[in-house]
Amino acid sequence: MKNLVLVVSLIITCNFLTNPVNAQIATEEAKSDLGHIPDLRKHSISFCPGGVAFGIYSANYEYLLNSKHGLVIRGDYEMVPKTYSDANIESFGYSLTINYRYHFTEKMKSPFVGFYTRNRVYKGEGKQENTPFEFSRSDWSYGAITGKKWVWKSGLNLTFALGYGFSVDKRDVNNSTPLIESAIDEFENKYDFMSPFIGELSIGYTF
Repeated sequence: MKNLVLVVSLIITCNFLTNPVNAQIATEEAKSDLGHIPDLRKHSISFCPGGVAFGIYSANYEYLLNSKHGLVIRGDYEMVPKTYSDANIESFGYSLTINYRYHFTEKMKSPFVGFYTRNRVYKGEGKQENTPFEFSRSDWSYGAITGKKWVWKSGLNLTFALGYGFSVDKRDVNNSTPLIESAIDEFENKYDFMSPFIGELSIGYTF
């Protein structure tokens, strides 16, 4: 459910942000094509403002290698609401993602495809029938990603991307009982901990 809401939010926000500037993009692309002026900007720093509504704080840095090959390093911090379980589980998570992008034109301003690998760690604590417990969960995700990056002459950029693949996960629980394990299972299923989905709708600066 969380992933569905995120996808819909990303698509709606992307359409809202890009429609008013489509004419400007077309004009700038036409000027660039006429002049054949190379875009030498190779660095990009971005953050995802839409994720804040879900308690997710995300930022990334991209470096463009050999005109078409981009390497992205992304960090996320996530606060998880307690409403996903009757055990009042308080949880937070953080992750590091490395993403390779192949840009179809010799600049950042273009569609791209690539692949990613991500390591996530969640830590939480709760109480089930007056029994306190703590748990940690980690996973590695691998998959393919596709998207597009818009860059304006001012350096402002907008990136939209979606990716999916598979995950390998591990969970550790102290003071484990069947009821506690069941409460954590419910918490993870409702919050989509297992999903290898990755999305990005970010704004930032290219230089």
